[in-house]
Amino acid sequence: MKTLFILFLITIPLFTIAQTDYNITSFSDNYIGKLHIDKGYQDDVFKRGTITIFDSKTNERLIEIESNAFTFNLDHDNQVKTNVLQLPYGEQSIIISQDFDFDGIDDLAIMDGQNSCYHGPSFQIYLQKNSGLVYSPDFTRLAQEYCGMFQVDYDTKTLHAMTKSGCCWHQYSEYKILNDKPVAFNILEESLNINGIFIDYSETNRINNQMVKETYSILDPDLEFQTIFAFSFKNGKRMNLIHTTNNQLFYVFTDRDNKVELYYSNNFIYNTNAHTLTFTNKSAQYIIHSNGITVKTPKRTINMDADPTTKEGDLVHISSLKLENTLIK
Repeated sequence: MKTLFILFLITIPLFTIAQTDYNITSFSDNYIGKLHIDKGYQDDVFKRGTITIFDSKTNERLIEIESNAFTFNLDHDNQVKTNVLQLPYGEQSIIISQDFDFDGIDDLAIMDGQNSCYHGPSFQIYLQKNSGLVYSPDFTRLAQEYCGMFQVDYDTKTLHAMTKSGCCWHQYSEYKILNDKPVAFNILEESLNINGIFIDYSETNRINNQMVKETYSILDPDLEFQTIFAFSFKNGKRMNLIHTTNNQLFYVFTDRDNKVELYYSNNFIYNTNAHTLTFTNKSAQYIIHSNGITVKTPKRTINMDADPTTKEGDLVHISSLKLENTLIK
């Protein structure tokens, strides 16, 4: 009982001294903010309240935003931190004063809750114009529909936004400013292919004011797999024979940019006498040997000689593996 009484006494000051109102003066010379947290929400992670922006000279009320999910941190002087933007998943302060449209004048991003991806921070954007702060629905969209606040690159004069779904799908968007509005110039989507060894990309670029899409796949550079045999050709293309952890053999032919041109994983035949690996894809037969690849079609035979200096591994190793999709003869 004595212990419970002591704990009760300790907790009393936490409720009696918890602030409900904060003056915010560190983000701009032209504006000040006042943050009010409703009583009973001071100790919550997501706090209900109102943030108001005033003209620092006239004290005119300019902007007022209510939210059920404010978050903020205090500095050593018990003042609300501002202008903190740690991307992509770090601290993002309740007010950010920064030049978003590259006109040399700081604008304002004001938190309105946690409406971005995975219940992340979201912001309303106000651009500084001659008439004062002007709400921008186009800039605000970039701070609502992605993961937190967007990033500003002053060297390239571009804005960058990112969103994701789970571990295996990401989208990265690059915007340029045209007529005071952000316009998408590049959108890159990446996802893990169902085969487990590719990263699939969908890249859309603005060309002659039209968005043109290209799709391609590359071998996942972070995937742990065993390269049984691989070599390149003089044109930069490369053949890869890959052994995965589920005892499957994969043939992957890539171009000089590491983009997948041909992928096969069905039925292989390994000849232990000739030391060749054979498979048939559509009407073409592929014979992989120590010096390259021979492709036989109904009309012709094509010999593709490997660059001997680029060889990695050997075919002989195949016979010692228990590959579920490979017949050993």
